[in-house]
Amino acid sequence: MRSLVMKFTLLTGALIFATTLMLMTLESISAQRETRNLLIDRSVASLQTTASRLANAVSENNNGFVDLYVEELIASLGASEMYVLNNRREVLGEAYDDDREQGRLRAADMAVMALGAGDLRYSVHDGFLEMAAPVYTAERRLVGVVYAKRELVELVASRNAAIQRQTLIALFALGIFLPLAALIVGRALKPVQTLTDAARLASSKNLDMRINVKTGDELEVLANAFNRMFARLDGNLKRIHRLAYVDLVTELPNRERFRKETERVARKALEEGTSGAVLFLDLDRFKRVNDSLGIGEGDRLLEMVGRRLSEVARGCDMASASGEEPSMVARLGGDEFTVLLPQIADSADAARIANKLVDAIRMPFEISGHHVFLGVSIGVAVFPQDGADPETLMRHADLAMAHAKRAGGSAAQFFEPTMNQSAFERLVLENELRDAVQQDQLVVYYQPKVLMKDGTCAGAEALVRWQHPTAGLLSPGAFIEAAEECGLIGEIGDWVLRAACREAASWRARGLEIPVAVNVSAMQFEREGFSDSVLDALHAANLPPHLLELELTESIAMENPERVIEQVQPLRDRGVSFAIDDFGTGHSSLSYLTRMPFDVFKIDQSFVRDMATDPHARIVVETILAMAKSLKLETVAEGVETAEQMNMLRAQGATLAQGFLFGRPMPGADLVEFATDSSADRAVNE
Repeated sequence: MRSLVMKFTLLTGALIFATTLMLMTLESISAQRETRNLLIDRSVASLQTTASRLANAVSENNNGFVDLYVEELIASLGASEMYVLNNRREVLGEAYDDDREQGRLRAADMAVMALGAGDLRYSVHDGFLEMAAPVYTAERRLVGVVYAKRELVELVASRNAAIQRQTLIALFALGIFLPLAALIVGRALKPVQTLTDAARLASSKNLDMRINVKTGDELEVLANAFNRMFARLDGNLKRIHRLAYVDLVTELPNRERFRKETERVARKALEEGTSGAVLFLDLDRFKRVNDSLGIGEGDRLLEMVGRRLSEVARGCDMASASGEEPSMVARLGGDEFTVLLPQIADSADAARIANKLVDAIRMPFEISGHHVFLGVSIGVAVFPQDGADPETLMRHADLAMAHAKRAGGSAAQFFEPTMNQSAFERLVLENELRDAVQQDQLVVYYQPKVLMKDGTCAGAEALVRWQHPTAGLLSPGAFIEAAEECGLIGEIGDWVLRAACREAASWRARGLEIPVAVNVSAMQFEREGFSDSVLDALHAANLPPHLLELELTESIAMENPERVIEQVQPLRDRGVSFAIDDFGTGHSSLSYLTRMPFDVFKIDQSFVRDMATDPHARIVVETILAMAKSLKLETVAEGVETAEQMNMLRAQGATLAQGFLFGRPMPGADLVEFATDSSADRAVNE
């Protein structure tokens, strides 16, 4: 409190001093302005008098008289320099207050302007007054100009005296009013001391107090506000504590509450030798529902999911009739939930409850008149064997959940130690893959496409391989999934596109035009500027567009047909060909097929492989070939491995084929040899 009184007293003193000083400064400025104007008027009048007296001498160019007059006059005017010019700007006389050498005068601009305009000129800057007065004869004929420059020393002296006077007056006022201000401030801040004591007591959770301040001003209002605040503080603290540990969407415990509870239960289980389990739940297909119905309806769906999970957990607690701690259902965020089972007899109990949760979520939810079907993937970590702290248990349960989701979802999976190893290996693979892209460890292989009628090479499909420093040459199956998950698939796709264009251009330079087909990932295609990146690759390689074919999977093409048309058509107009890859495996809309800007259907190898033994596969192939013929599109049969398959495809009108029957993926040099080898048509003609 003493420091506060001192601060306010010093502040008041500073205000008194500043106010006094400001008032005196304003007065001084006014006086300075008057003094300055008086000095200027006096100096200008003296110079004009001088100009009048020198009129005859200047008109007669009497240098001697003018020079002598200026020498005598400069001291009386207090000027630092003074000179006279005739109307031809010739110096008739000059004088200086120092030992400056004469005869080297350069007339000031002001003197020249006054001579040219024939009127008086003056200006003040940096404490110096410059004046130029025209010299007129009695007949009002302009014969010259008188220039003088003097320092306004009187103005500086006046200002210094005013500053001293103002400082003394301000200090005198401060000495009188500062003790009085200290007394007044001390009395005024006494209620603040009362409020400070009350706040100190409140910080020690002593809230049953009443502040009695009767000042009739804002301090009394503040004291009453403190009283109301203390009355409600206890309830608010409880409410804040609840908000800190409750998910606002589902009203379930949140991540922090679940973590604390898991830590307590796991420690207790470790001490008592019992077991429990943590279940990590991730909803399947929730994002699609959230995107279609909106965030608001998505939150409602999450609330219904939380309620259904709680009902199942509560039912399992009642069925066990163990009288132990109840299960806890929590929401971590997004579409992730967790369930804490404080005590289980064995792993079978956790499996039974997890399966009940899966079955409960499979039942439809009704949202805005729609029946919504979800699934849930569950990972189970049992403590203490799978971990004794919340972070480890949740991480292990999350790993198990990821395995359940990769296996198809809507199922439960227990954590196994090998999952940690798999996760570590996946992390190492992702890091090595990033290095592979940066260090040019990727290579492109080419699988030839042959004409069914004569077996000649009609093109090639570019397929990426990874020349791993230790593991050797890796096929896409070993790293493409990891590339998609870590977001590198777009960068790899761009690299393959550029590399394939360069190699196709090198073949063309050798007189061999082999169209090259490059697969386009969903990440590449959905990225802004996809068309520009393709054109840049063609331009950089100097490859004609008709030698490039881009392959989109049927699922990409049908996900957003309008965007496909918008992205593909500009490239087709330049000459780039497009193919639908894995045709027949997706859900193509026939109405869109007639509008799609594609040139080639690639029949998926699963149909080609089974067409000799499965009538349904053969019918699908025949239908695709007939459709392509009607739409005037080419077809490429993938995965041709036997002569029987080839003969059936050729009989049905397939135009192109690729597969092990003709050639495996090979380096670019081997493809050139394959394309130029006349024996390439043997398999077709057998």
